[in-house]
Amino acid sequence: MKTVFTMILVFVLVSARGAMGQAAATDRGIDEVDVVQVKATVEQVNLEKRKVTLRFDDGSKKTFKVDKQVQNLDQVKVGDHLKATYTEELVVEVGKSNETLGSASGSVVNVAPKGAKPGIVEADITTLGGKILAVDAQKHRVTIEEPDGKKKTIRVSKKVNDLDRLKPGETFDMALTDSVAIEIVK
Repeated sequence: MKTVFTMILVFVLVSARGAMGQAAATDRGIDEVDVVQVKATVEQVNLEKRKVTLRFDDGSKKTFKVDKQVQNLDQVKVGDHLKATYTEELVVEVGKSNETLGSASGSVVNVAPKGAKPGIVEADITTLGGKILAVDAQKHRVTIEEPDGKKKTIRVSKKVNDLDRLKPGETFDMALTDSVAIEIVK
């Protein structure tokens, strides 16, 4: 979770009102959504070890361990085609508040019932809050306080040209949602 926090925070500070990807910027925040779709063909299925090897459209191969919650692995056959959609949304608000800094996370998994067409939908949600302690716009560095009280100085991309808009004492709240939907399209 700490790595996720740092990664998200770098993004937040890079785009406090900047542009990265497809983002809807407000005066003090951002809402960015990225969607990636991939198609693959099943090359190998090992039911005993619960592993599936996929060949992607670009020719690359990868073997995945399939969670025990997936009940219909026995229906997946070599030559089956699957479609996966990965969505990531980051919502960030920068402002002034005296709220306690914190973080939380949760996960939801929904698998096809036994006997149904194989598929899975999973969503992970992480929320975080932090405080801006110092901003050095010339050196492109921002010092923040993480929810656990640790202080960290982060280097911000030179592409950000309005870093001086961030002020010490401001807080940021963010929510990161990752979801993946996988379906066998035979």
